[in-house]
Amino acid sequence: MKKFMSAVAICGAMFLTACDSNAGAQNGDTVIIDFAGYKDGVAFEGGTATNFPLVLGSGQFVPGFEEQLVGMEVGETRNIDITFPQNYYPELAGQDVVFTVTVNEIVPAK
Repeated sequence: MKKFMSAVAICGAMFLTACDSNAGAQNGDTVIIDFAGYKDGVAFEGGTATNFPLVLGSGQFVPGFEEQLVGMEVGETRNIDITFPQNYYPELAGQDVVFTVTVNEIVPAK
């Protein structure tokens, strides 16, 4: 019985750590997000995804995008303002856009 209770205590502690979202998403966490990008209020091609896995701090997205997701919680939706770099695809280079992002899941960094 003592071993069983120890195992329950350990598993319970691991569960609480994995589910603790008080701080929201942090660098190193994987966030599963839905997003849609808009230029002048119109969705642009290639700017939309559903259940997209993104490791915060990985530099996978344009500068400024991932940083604005830090602290978001599951179910939260936020508008992210971004200016694409000048060396980006010509149709979006240097353009200001807004991404509407919803966090569906947070997988804590290990």
